[in-house]
Amino acid sequence: MSDKKKEISEFFREVPPFLKVFNITNAYPTDDNQFIVEFNPGKELSHSNGMVVQGGFVTGMLDCCMAQFLIFKSKGKHIPLTLDIDVKFLRPCSPGPVKTVARITKEGKSICFTEAVLYQNDILIATSSATNKIVNSPF
Repeated sequence: MSDKKKEISEFFREVPPFLKVFNITNAYPTDDNQFIVEFNPGKELSHSNGMVVQGGFVTGMLDCCMAQFLIFKSKGKHIPLTLDIDVKFLRPCSPGPVKTVARITKEGKSICFTEAVLYQNDILIATSSATNKIVNSPF
């Protein structure tokens, strides 16, 4: 097991049920202070005869990537509460593998600003930014 995967498994021991809906396939930090979460959303998350993943699910995957990054950075000691999220849908997302990439734009003691993008087949599908309230983890 790589050091990064071992480090991640220390904080993310089990996949929460909502992430199973998105069909999360991988999550890991990058060397340039970003965090990647990969998903494989199925047709059950789509509309338009199974051709387009519903925008709320795209938003959820972006939000998840930003949140998981903040949890990872705090070594599981804190959890983020999304105060607001802004998403721009640039292209339709089809069922199938996607990659989300998050970064922290500004970090304070209790508020953190994050951004994330979602790619499918190396094409930018959606962008997002969020304001997060950081609270102590109850776990």
